[in-house]
Amino acid sequence: MQNAALAAGAAVARPAAMAAASDHYARLLQLCQTAVNPSAGRAIHAHAFKAGLLVSAYLCNNLLSYYAGASVSGGSFRDARNLFNEIPPVRRNVFTWNTLLSMYAKSGRLVDARAMFDEMPERDAVSWTVMIVGLNRAGRFWEAVKTFVDMVGEGLAPTQFTLTNVLSSCAATEASGIGRKVHSFVVKLGLSSCVPVANSVLNMYGKFGDAETATAVFERMPVHSVSSWNAMVSLYARQESVEA
Repeated sequence: MQNAALAAGAAVARPAAMAAASDHYARLLQLCQTAVNPSAGRAIHAHAFKAGLLVSAYLCNNLLSYYAGASVSGGSFRDARNLFNEIPPVRRNVFTWNTLLSMYAKSGRLVDARAMFDEMPERDAVSWTVMIVGLNRAGRFWEAVKTFVDMVGEGLAPTQFTLTNVLSSCAATEASGIGRKVHSFVVKLGLSSCVPVANSVLNMYGKFGDAETATAVFERMPVHSVSSWNAMVSLYARQESVEA
């Protein structure tokens, strides 16, 4: 009876101990991420593997974040991809997929990013935003706008970061009709007073040459940053140049 009780107690304690150990390794990885030292990450990975801790989705995701961060900073993409492939599909969650997706997008590997995005069994607002930001930064503005339209069609609410990037794409393509619809969406979401978003709206109308709407947006802003003033100065300078 006593042996059975001890065995039962050990069985209960083991998962708790493994969870604590997984958390410890995850914290070490988070500390190592800023150092971008692949050998340190691999050492932690090896220790975690020997300890049988790679059954933890939390630890696997932290390992993947480490390798993905190292890849973006000049490390090997293979390390991150190999680890992703080693994680059983049942233990992959949307964070797992987003980590690899972000790695490809930040590195400008948009073909790989698109393939990963299309393969995802589930996408959240972060997934869509990563694609939109990557496309916008790569100068693929129409694709960024289309991806935003698809995101809204899926019923997902964009973040401030999503909106600043799609507004930038609308400005670059001078897609006035879509840009104005995005602005209406900003108002509907109650983000008109968000300075980064409002500045993106200002810049967009500046590119459209719509001084009247830009001025109205500027006057409704509760706070003006340096970027806000610069956008208005650039708009009026551009208009004076055209009139001259």
